[in-house]
Amino acid sequence: MIATDDPDLPGLSRLCPKALRRITGAKTVSLARLRYRPGRRAILHVETGAGGQGALWFFEGGKGRRLAKRNGAAVYDTETGALYEPFPNDHRMPQIREFLDRFDTIAPPLLGGAPDGMPEVLRYRPGLSCTFRCGVAQGGPVYVKLISGEKPERLAAMNRRISEGLRGGPVFVARAVGTDAGLSAIAYAGARGRPLDATLAQSEGIEPLRQGIDAISRFSELKITPERRMTGANLTARAAESVAMVAATVPEALPVAERVFARVDGHVPSLECCPIHGDVKLEHLFLDGGETTLIDIESVSLGPPDHDLAQLYGRIWMAELEGLLPEPRAARAAEEVRRAAGPGFEWSRDVVALRLAKYFAQRPAPEAPRRIAAILERMG
Repeated sequence: MIATDDPDLPGLSRLCPKALRRITGAKTVSLARLRYRPGRRAILHVETGAGGQGALWFFEGGKGRRLAKRNGAAVYDTETGALYEPFPNDHRMPQIREFLDRFDTIAPPLLGGAPDGMPEVLRYRPGLSCTFRCGVAQGGPVYVKLISGEKPERLAAMNRRISEGLRGGPVFVARAVGTDAGLSAIAYAGARGRPLDATLAQSEGIEPLRQGIDAISRFSELKITPERRMTGANLTARAAESVAMVAATVPEALPVAERVFARVDGHVPSLECCPIHGDVKLEHLFLDGGETTLIDIESVSLGPPDHDLAQLYGRIWMAELEGLLPEPRAARAAEEVRRAAGPGFEWSRDVVALRLAKYFAQRPAPEAPRRIAAILERMG
């Protein structure tokens, strides 16, 4: 499953399925995602069947052993040096456990009403964030995000500024309904309509995609100045990190990734800046008739407008690669994005292509080399 040789993290080379079952105590274990910094740290997010999940942490030196002594729910494996923390235990995000243990008292002010049942985990990123779907007795579902190191008041203030800037038009953002500074938590109302991926998959044409492009364009015209910056330098750095991940886990795909990176690093264009969503995915745009609601706006930045369109372009081809969109419709949709883009699109497209290659490199499997080659070919 993982066979990475790293002298500072030697346990990474001994992670066969049998070892993963021994460490987690589960009968079945599958890898959800790997985050890795050579010589420093590795985090394996694993799923353990029947909805169970957790994280294996590898640290340089004896940090894993020390953390295990402080966390009674953790397991330290002496053979590999792995610290295993079953969800919801997370030494970097203890607020996840607190949120679940004290949900009845925490929920009402955060959700804006009495909770209806227990929260459902939608997405967990060890050490970084956790998203829950929470029922509310009077009203629709509310989505709670716990985000490590984030100030929820800042996110709520940005949410209000964006909502005010979009007022009167057909584009919206999911409304922030509450925050909890102690938990680094923010709650959002649900978005109306259906996500663009599902709408586009069931459409005969690409009109839903045109509506999504229009929403991105309107977002870029907002009169706001986000604190976050997405510059040519940090986008190049992200591309370099992506190539490093490919080199570490799917070295067979490294030559083609390096060729794409040479284009990114060889010429960083002069990029105009405007407000951008920063994390465009098909499932982050909800369509309801002629109205569009954007969700997951924590990455809103001042950056190049073509970056959002390049992300949309990449997600179209990811949907085709995963069998969610037929190739002719994906090609038409991708061409529509190209027509809407500006002069910085090709450069942004290469950055996004490498980020999508990283997606597969973080999930090393026998088909990973083929998938990386396929997405880089489609994006090129």
